[in-house]
Amino acid sequence: MKVIRINTPEGQYQIELQTVAEDRAEYYSEKDDFEMGSMEWDEEVNLVLGDTFEGIDWLISNSDWDDWEPVAKKLNGEVETTDPDFWYDSDNFEINTI
Repeated sequence: MKVIRINTPEGQYQIELQTVAEDRAEYYSEKDDFEMGSMEWDEEVNLVLGDTFEGIDWLISNSDWDDWEPVAKKLNGEVETTDPDFWYDSDNFEINTI
């Protein structure tokens, strides 16, 4: 499973990349009028799952930490961020396979 790890001022969290990919696909399904489970849906999800940048870019550009904190799993509280406003600094994000 792939996850996005995020360093916040309160610690390190992870979000399943599949969840991010489906969020992005849902947005484009409404915009481009296709349904969940369609070929277009699968293409959108697979784009994010296969790209080391697209999921992070989607998070930073199209949402806020408040949108994702409820589904994020806290890993630890001993992390330094490069900036107190961590959400907009891609140095605080990485994709890992667990």
